[in-house]
Amino acid sequence: MKNVDRCDACNGALTAGLEAWHFVCGACGLEHSTLQPQINEIESIDEAEREKALKPIRVHNFGVLLDWLRGRTARPAQAGAKPRLLDVGCAHGWFLEQAAAHYDVLGLEPDAAIAKRALARHLPVRNGYFPQALQAQEQFDVIVFNDVLEHIPGVTNILKECAARLPADGVVVVNAPDSRGFFYRLSRVFTRVGRKASFERMWQVGMPSPHLYYFNTKSMHRIAAASGFKVVAERALPSIVAKGLYDRINYAGHVSKLRSAVMTAGILALLPFMKLLPSDITVWVLAKQAD
Repeated sequence: MKNVDRCDACNGALTAGLEAWHFVCGACGLEHSTLQPQINEIESIDEAEREKALKPIRVHNFGVLLDWLRGRTARPAQAGAKPRLLDVGCAHGWFLEQAAAHYDVLGLEPDAAIAKRALARHLPVRNGYFPQALQAQEQFDVIVFNDVLEHIPGVTNILKECAARLPADGVVVVNAPDSRGFFYRLSRVFTRVGRKASFERMWQVGMPSPHLYYFNTKSMHRIAAASGFKVVAERALPSIVAKGLYDRINYAGHVSKLRSAVMTAGILALLPFMKLLPSDITVWVLAKQAD
């Protein structure tokens, strides 16, 4: 179990949070957990159901993200070549499929069963962890963590490994849940009144790869500085899209079809107003700082 006394971002003191496994840094706001990853150790979830629930919003947001990133990422050193992009924790390869039009892509996926599914679709994926699955001298222009960095122990050390794999103008892209998001804050309120289910889902308690962190912009700036990077851009991504919403509610909530339908109808009616609320997903672009 990790040391729960000091913050991984700023070395500030951690205080007890809402659960025995939950801690918060009073200095930068980075939230930590002592939940333990068990990838390839416990039975994996139903990936077909998970794909049905998550693919619509992930594919939508990946398209938005790629459109925004173009022009913000490093240019190739050789004229006519595509910049090289590494997708860490690429899962089924949905981001790789979209990014391949503009980048020379490679994905790493530690879950053997999920990597096998991606390889069956002839995607450039290796089964393994970052950086161990890379060759000694492999370099990239862009390293992307899509809903992944919050699952990896030792966040500052991981970003230092990224720095060693990037050129001077290379960037890291962190697409992750944001603790300032409306739904995350709402789950904290529910937990305080004894309804813990939504908070535990946010942290993915009981899953093969639970959340170890919940970031915000202040903590991301601290993490970047401690790792030799600087946050140079950020933007929110939608927490909810209409397409696939019913399947997502039915999967995440494990509720009846009738209740899922009622919840879907209610959220769709409120969707225009929800766009005004703080998003639960933020993307940060980190550029290497000069030595």
